[in-house]
Amino acid sequence: MHVEIPFAPAAVVAAHDETAALRAVSLQLPPALARSHERPGQVVKLRAPSGESYFALASAPRADGRVDLLVKRGGRVADAVVAAAAPGALLDVSPPIGKGFPVEEARGRDVLLFAAGSGIAPIRAVVQHLVSRRAEVRRVTLFYGQRHGSEFAYVREHLDWERAGVRVVLCPSGEDDAWPGLRGRVQEVARTLAFGGSAPGESVAFVSGMTSMVDDVRATLAEAGVPPGRVHLNF
Repeated sequence: MHVEIPFAPAAVVAAHDETAALRAVSLQLPPALARSHERPGQVVKLRAPSGESYFALASAPRADGRVDLLVKRGGRVADAVVAAAAPGALLDVSPPIGKGFPVEEARGRDVLLFAAGSGIAPIRAVVQHLVSRRAEVRRVTLFYGQRHGSEFAYVREHLDWERAGVRVVLCPSGEDDAWPGLRGRVQEVARTLAFGGSAPGESVAFVSGMTSMVDDVRATLAEAGVPPGRVHLNF
């Protein structure tokens, strides 16, 4: 049965380029929508004249109802959102929907985070959640992949994440730019670094990215001893 998703106007609070391809947009959700934001990894649907599309929330639930998006240029709806998202403008947005990540399962465990491309958006929401509850979890390691070193989002936040106890491992897979660190796909780098010192059999993993990357990460984690039931997607 088709369920109609309601939309309501949300004010654009701020917008800036994280990279050449990724635009960060902050919205103030009205209270009727904000109360549906219950856990990291949920998504919203945006409506533009060119159509409608889903976008993962790049922030953990907040009491003030503000949410962040990371919009990848190149799609009809995404480009329309980028063009319209000036501070003070209104965007038609749905309530946050989806099951999100079961972050409660991280309590007392090592946590492995895997993100590729714009998949960093919902993983950033998990990072914010874990930082706010840092004493409840053990080691936290983020393996974040892009093709090139210039394409990583939230670079200005990485040091703060490190200071809060989240190890950030950046993994460019391309070979045509200068990069002083490790290269390779996130699952390859994770294996090389022995999963950041985490004990795979006692870890929980949260993964976001393109389907092929997710499948490869799942296979790598299974080989390392992470039970499939402790590898989570946000959909």
